[in-house]
Amino acid sequence: MLTRLPGAVTALLLAALSLTGAAARGAPADDFWPGSSYDPAIPDLEAVVGHDFGADITAPAGVALYLHALAEAAPERTHMVEYARSWQGRPLHYLVVGKADNLARLAEIRAGMQRLADPRGAASAELDALVAGLPAVVWLAHGVHGDEISSSDAALLTAYHLLAARDDAVRALLDEVLVVIDPLQNPDGRERFVQHYTSLRGPLPQPSPIAAERAQAWPGGRTNHYLFDMNRDWFALTQPEVRGRVRAFLDYYPLVYADLHEMGTDSSYYFPPPTRPYNPYLADHQRDMLGTLGRGAAALFDRFGFRYYTREIFDAYYPGYGDTWPALHGAAGMTFEVASARGLVGQREDGSLVDYRDGVQRHFVASMATLRTAAANRQRLLGEFLELRREAADDTVYVLSPGDDAGRLRKLVRNLIDQGIEVRRPPEGSRLCGSRVAAGSYAVSADQPAGRLAGTLLAADSPAPAEFWEEQERRADKRLPVEIYDVVAWSLPLLYGVPSGSCRASLSAYPVVETVAAPPPPPLSEAAVAYLVPWGSQAAVRYLAGALQAGLAVRTAGESFTRGDRRYPRGSLVLPVAGNAAGLALQAGALARETGAVVHSVDSSWVDAGVDFGSDQVRPVPAVRIALAWDEPTSPYSAGAWRYLVERKLNYPLAPVRVRDLGSAWLDQFDVLILPGGDGYAEALDEAASANLQRWVDRGGTLIGVAGALDYLTSETAGLLSTARELRATDDAAGADTADDAADAAAAADSEVAASPPSGPVPGTRLAGNDDRRAALTPRQEAPPDVPGVLVHARVDQDHWLSAGLPDELAVMFTGERIFAPLRLDAGVNAVSFAAADRLVAAGRLWQTAGEQLAHKPAVLVETHGRGQVIGFVADPAFRGMLDGLDVLVANALFLGPAQVGPVPPAPPLQPR
Repeated sequence: MLTRLPGAVTALLLAALSLTGAAARGAPADDFWPGSSYDPAIPDLEAVVGHDFGADITAPAGVALYLHALAEAAPERTHMVEYARSWQGRPLHYLVVGKADNLARLAEIRAGMQRLADPRGAASAELDALVAGLPAVVWLAHGVHGDEISSSDAALLTAYHLLAARDDAVRALLDEVLVVIDPLQNPDGRERFVQHYTSLRGPLPQPSPIAAERAQAWPGGRTNHYLFDMNRDWFALTQPEVRGRVRAFLDYYPLVYADLHEMGTDSSYYFPPPTRPYNPYLADHQRDMLGTLGRGAAALFDRFGFRYYTREIFDAYYPGYGDTWPALHGAAGMTFEVASARGLVGQREDGSLVDYRDGVQRHFVASMATLRTAAANRQRLLGEFLELRREAADDTVYVLSPGDDAGRLRKLVRNLIDQGIEVRRPPEGSRLCGSRVAAGSYAVSADQPAGRLAGTLLAADSPAPAEFWEEQERRADKRLPVEIYDVVAWSLPLLYGVPSGSCRASLSAYPVVETVAAPPPPPLSEAAVAYLVPWGSQAAVRYLAGALQAGLAVRTAGESFTRGDRRYPRGSLVLPVAGNAAGLALQAGALARETGAVVHSVDSSWVDAGVDFGSDQVRPVPAVRIALAWDEPTSPYSAGAWRYLVERKLNYPLAPVRVRDLGSAWLDQFDVLILPGGDGYAEALDEAASANLQRWVDRGGTLIGVAGALDYLTSETAGLLSTARELRATDDAAGADTADDAADAAAAADSEVAASPPSGPVPGTRLAGNDDRRAALTPRQEAPPDVPGVLVHARVDQDHWLSAGLPDELAVMFTGERIFAPLRLDAGVNAVSFAAADRLVAAGRLWQTAGEQLAHKPAVLVETHGRGQVIGFVADPAFRGMLDGLDVLVANALFLGPAQVGPVPPAPPLQPR
């Protein structure tokens, strides 16, 4: 029950009022830092935007406007840079703040930091002079999650305080540090939150947890335009905001990188040191520095009387965080988290209130504490950074080979170079790691300044101390939450599907690669019969996408074929001259140059082996019309990742369609419907909507279900996949792995859950030992163990059309607890299945009981209904947009799937109501 708000609380709400425009005022800056006075020549926030610091939520346009005003008011002490544009075209800026003589030599400071970042060949005297003379660059990053709102206003307050405060302590601080303030990392998400909040606000803020202004509608403001959590994207580099930030980071190599966030309203404040596990490539002195920075924050928080905690929840393990990635380059990377009002005022469970101003002040104080500690430890920070960049992580060499898709390898190499990792090109035929280097291969050594980042991204596994994993196994076995904040596997070669190997070697004799570009395609002669595109590469997928959008007639081979010494795998594209308009040669060549796909012109339809062009197995590929379920109950992360994958990686349009409209006859306008991951489809889709989906599939639709959507597709209401989600396997249920057995087990579980507990005594038992006790404690029916995110091997059924262009084995990111029974042969096909238990884990850690149950179970299921089909992905192949190695699998489902059944026929005209 909510506590009735007393008069004092009403007074607090009135004090926080800033909802009626510029007349409303919050706290002036000197209230945030008592005893300070400010130079009136530097405008405060109210003078520029219309409200005081902490009085209102500054919109993205207001953030940029105020930053420009500060830069104009103090040009000799600031440097403002637009470093990226969001998907929606909003600018991202950083503001460098320092004393005038440091700003005058900013280019020199950047060059000095880059020299320390790569000290190879430098004389000791040069390096010593840089350590003695450079300021400590501190980067304060704010608002990567758009609904974590207070940090951006704290950024503006921090910039104002540093520029306007008449304070000897601030001037002394700026003698030692150069501050980079990145006020808003996610303008699209913040704009979405501000629009939500503005549309629902009233004359007074409403603090209730269920007040509409504080309860965001799907998808919320956390993510960017494509609904990505950009605090997971630092090494994947899928989003333009993150790519721009990484470029800016490598300009300065900041020694301290603080990423400011918000957390639940009932919390207090978190700052470092983080909890375990630490990424194994972090140096001991970095951990020590995080302790020093944490103690500095604690000293100021104690002075202000602010509550805080450390060493809980937030780890420094996954390299895609905005603290761990900078740390792997040598920075002291850290996260700050403050209790969020999620508006102007929020109510805790105990009835107390959190207001927006409090969050702004705490982040401001934490920022000032960080700057003070960095200033006091300037030479230590510079010296330890130099030491880390000078010492090799180890002498491991990673050899990356093109395999069947040189384009994926080139993309991976560009990714590494863009992150500041040195890549070398061994000559073809040279020997590395005991074998001859394949043509087109690259190599990366951990013996380089960025070797720690290279090592963690390229290693086949992500090690943590054995005792840590043993403790997590123990906790999982006792049904306690495991102490893992995010996924535990991220090997880039596995994610990209790029063959790799490693050994101990030296690469110093090989040239460094500066840029990577696809070689220009050979001239394409005009074909008399057809143009052929071998299937199996990302370039071939983009070629097909471009050809379909251009209106070209394209066919796909249902089996492989051979012409001369060239073998064309299943799925290869045939663009017949006879089936296309004049000018096909120009279009085919232009698409080859645009996509990098391999294209061959042929003057005869004769093949030496396999299917002929005129075979019924060479099917036309329709210009598929793709719909993506959008809005509740889909997971924003999954929905956004699928949209990004199709629109940006495959370069093909799709239509987001609200789930509430899936019962509409307009669904017949589409050939493919994607139900991304999410919970609650069964509640969102009533019987009429389910019947409409069944009808649409029967008429020829290809329905793709992902992760949580499979719960709905396997339900009695939908009846579109003849399998069932499994309960946790027990020793006496080892054979219960068929769909019928799983369904019976699930029904039994439902019955037991629904049954009333015994109302009286039960028969007595004797527990002879721990085994009996364990059996008595084990729940009768429960879900399999929850997996935090592991890369696992999955086997491809090469007899099924979905295998077109795929290797025998794929790396799949498995998360969660959904395990499904295999489809029986008379129901459908398990087109991709998880590997055997002893072969299952590709990278990361999988709880033993989960691995034993997951082995041999389906990863991708295909079932035919009428003229159409249902394809179920147990694990999401669009996960964070980073699984490039699965893009061809997705393309097979999207494009080759409809080729098996043809397009959905036009629906009868809708009758007006």
